[in-house]
Amino acid sequence: MKVKTIISDNQPVLIEGLKQVLCSDDRFEFHVSACSLDVNWSDAIHHYQPDLIIMELKTPDADSFQVIRHLRKLNPGARICIFTRFEQSSLAPQVSKAGAHGLLLKTATIEELREGISQILTDKVYFPFAFEKARAHSDETSNTGEPLLTKREVQILQLISKAMSNKQIASQLFISYQTVSVHRKNIMRKLGVSNTAGLVRAAYDHCLV
Repeated sequence: MKVKTIISDNQPVLIEGLKQVLCSDDRFEFHVSACSLDVNWSDAIHHYQPDLIIMELKTPDADSFQVIRHLRKLNPGARICIFTRFEQSSLAPQVSKAGAHGLLLKTATIEELREGISQILTDKVYFPFAFEKARAHSDETSNTGEPLLTKREVQILQLISKAMSNKQIASQLFISYQTVSVHRKNIMRKLGVSNTAGLVRAAYDHCLV
């Protein structure tokens, strides 16, 4: 199976390494072109007519997600894989909704890269386990029309990001310490994090602070 591929990244060494991984997979015949993150995508799509686009995100924000949507309009048939250094769990549902078919981390093993690319090329989607949980949960909340966090949970997450303890939060919101603890556990479960640092990152990822 011939696969015309564009790799978009600003790290030449990484691009060469990824080329070698792709071309060592006997299941596909990759024809790889490389470009920077500042590429004019309209020109690149017109010139290369890619079957697969592997791209890094400049930043995990609305502008990058708009680039994905733009690519889907330029070439609806191309498969899009985000190959990134960003590890926040909120990224999976965001790139999925923008139109990407998968996400791979730059810390992935060669086996994970091959498996992910293979699934993406065979009309499936691929997200690492932790990211897939976040994506699936986002899909569930989208289907029910309910927000990921309640208003009270958002309040508590904002106060956690200000380095306030459970006791201080309870005092400020006029609720019990135990109630704060329960909310905190629920927030961690919903966001897929396991510690305070993860909660603070999530607060910034979701633009809550």
